Amino acid sequence: MDDRYKRLNSATGEPFQAGYQDETGRIFLRYLDKQGNDGYYLEEWKKDINTFINKADELNISYDLNQQLNQ
Repeated sequence: MDDRYKRLNSATGEPFQAGYQDETGRIFLRYLDKQGNDGYYLEEWKKDINTFINKADELNISYDLNQQLNQ
């Protein structure tokens, strides 16, 4: 995937990484290989940790749950 089309994490200035939790508690899982109307890849977020872990394990996605929103 081309990083140019990945929306950037405003806290880090880098593309989101699996395991990042935003201020609403959602956990980033992955970028999808489809682009939205804005030109960026669509994103998959999970609303709770159990759903995130189950899906990440199912898709063999490595993640770091120590990423937290720096407030």
